[in-house]
Amino acid sequence: MTIEDAIAIVDMALQNKRLSNIQEQVFRQTWDGRTYSEIAEACGYDSSYIRDVGYRLWKILSDAFDERVTKHNLQVVVRTQSKNFQSQSTQQQPIAHNPHNPLSLVNPHNAEPIAAEPIAIDVNAKRCDWGNAIDTSIFYGRTEELATVKDWVISDRCRLLGVFGMGGIGKTAFATKLAEQVQSEFTLIAWKSLRNAPTVEMMLAELVSFLTNQAIATLPHDLNSLLGMFIPALKQSRCLIVLDNVESILRSGEIAGQYNEGYEGYGELFRQIGEVRHQSCLILTSREKPHDVLPPDSSDRMVRSLQLSGLKEEARQMFQPELAIASATRKLIDFYCGNPLALTVVSRSINSMFDGDIQEFLDQDANVFGDIRYLLDQQYGRLSEREQQVMYWLAIEREAITTDNLRQDIVPMISKSQILESVISLRWRSLIEKNANSFTQQPVVMEYMTDRLVDMAYNAAIERSPEFLMSYALVQHRAEDYIRETQIRHILQPLTNRLLAYYGTVDSLQRELHSLLETLRDRQTAIGYAQGNIMNLLRASQTDLTKSFCRFPERVTEHSDLQILERLLESDRAGGLATWDHRIPWANNPLAQQTSESKTQIRSKNLYYQWTEGSLEQLQQELKQQPKFRKKYHAWLNETEFAAIDADFEAVKITDTLNQPVDARLVFINEVKIVEPPANLPTPSDRRAQARKRKQEMRANRSKKLG
Repeated sequence: MTIEDAIAIVDMALQNKRLSNIQEQVFRQTWDGRTYSEIAEACGYDSSYIRDVGYRLWKILSDAFDERVTKHNLQVVVRTQSKNFQSQSTQQQPIAHNPHNPLSLVNPHNAEPIAAEPIAIDVNAKRCDWGNAIDTSIFYGRTEELATVKDWVISDRCRLLGVFGMGGIGKTAFATKLAEQVQSEFTLIAWKSLRNAPTVEMMLAELVSFLTNQAIATLPHDLNSLLGMFIPALKQSRCLIVLDNVESILRSGEIAGQYNEGYEGYGELFRQIGEVRHQSCLILTSREKPHDVLPPDSSDRMVRSLQLSGLKEEARQMFQPELAIASATRKLIDFYCGNPLALTVVSRSINSMFDGDIQEFLDQDANVFGDIRYLLDQQYGRLSEREQQVMYWLAIEREAITTDNLRQDIVPMISKSQILESVISLRWRSLIEKNANSFTQQPVVMEYMTDRLVDMAYNAAIERSPEFLMSYALVQHRAEDYIRETQIRHILQPLTNRLLAYYGTVDSLQRELHSLLETLRDRQTAIGYAQGNIMNLLRASQTDLTKSFCRFPERVTEHSDLQILERLLESDRAGGLATWDHRIPWANNPLAQQTSESKTQIRSKNLYYQWTEGSLEQLQQELKQQPKFRKKYHAWLNETEFAAIDADFEAVKITDTLNQPVDARLVFINEVKIVEPPANLPTPSDRRAQARKRKQEMRANRSKKLG
């Protein structure tokens, strides 16, 4: 027995009554063996609400069948009851291919067409297949958005409409409400869910069968033939088709909008619907935008999209009357950015666990839990590696930043196009928000990403695998004081507490952290933020860090800028201070770990010849024009090793022992990578030899002139 047969039996049993949309959804998906949690996820409701719907549904069916119905015996009861009803069926006569009618049978196994009459479709006969569309009898707000989109569909005759937004924001409910409000404009209405990722051929076959009223006995199996039937059907009747959960056919782990392997045909379907002239409309909902749907700022009226944001003041209606007017309710709505699913989950928890006290719930500082975490886990799992990097850094930054600043955070440095591509993709996944020219995360997303950051850093520390600690700064000492304090409170301190709980004592934790520092010194690649992170963990665990930093040579004296010294000592990255007479007093110098030379030799060495010819002078000119920037350059580390170095530079002034001002540059190293030097590039000793030769020639020339 098919699900449609079962629905027919239920309709006959209920006589003049009908199941609501949500009841039918629960019935259909229970028939397919899904749990209440799975049904709730598919329909966009809280699982407890779906369980209540199921309880009432089984009671209704028990009364109708005069037999107890439960979730577990549903199929058995319906099959038994079907014997008590006389089923009616209409036998359709096969209709063969007519070369003049695209909506006729093509036999893929026989090249010869079978003579047949054209299909006669009554274009005035209204038919609806609401499939598993949800019940929208309870619907809050969205008045302006609905009015705008109705105008697109009715007045502009939009052919392809995308409704996008993060999980739980209400895309399915919005599309359902929209379809209900415009249904009088259409003859045929069909609702399909792509949650189980049907192939485009399977989905099109079902749609063609419905649109032609099952007038075609045998449908072809190839995409082009099915499209050749589907598009003419959109021209012949005014059809409204909704495809829900389109993200199910999109690829995860890559930039948003790519189709899964074998599902590229959906892209061709969307392209033809948008480009070919017809009188119908396809609405799709998705957590991310397929490439074939144009963004909201497009001038094409036939292909439109709407980015659905959270509810505003109308979100108060979701709470019980006494909570709706509470002053703390506004804080709750703002934190979850009006996400209906999140607010539903939270309101139930507040009622059951905190006796309706919203402020007490907010004071827990544990706002990402249960279905909310599950929802965000799903969306995070779809991100590319580059998108994950951006998400971590936005959680670290704690406030809106530009793409240029974001790019400077990431180690090793990536191109501007890569960072822009990732930010655009994350916007279409509804995981970040744009504020002027800057980007940030919603509070609930930021808390989720902060929790992930602490988890990953914790695992990296206890597994002695510092790669994650190399890529992300737990605390940014160059940040504003209030940002740094927030980073300490939400990232560094929770991580330290977890590590203390794991190792048992402060001494044990400090031994492990110092051991991890020794591991870094043995590495032949860049250490990124790792050393600074470990130093901060040592500080947070109440250790004396003064012995962990290199002291400066006498070149930098007590007359120097103390703020610069403090920045160097507390830096979360390796770096130092370089004066323009080429003597460089370093703090945490990574070059000493990259070469066989001792730290004393490195600190006292004239490093002018380390730079490739002309590059140091170029840097000095650049710093005069722009006193602070990030730069990649090449330099010799010693006589045999050549490196690509990524560093931040800042022009500063210090004072010498005579209290005279000295121009200098503050340097923070992001990455040092050993590379092959260009052919015929002079080594430091070659350049010194050339300099000695030039001096000798100058002396010789001078002697000749004097002589």
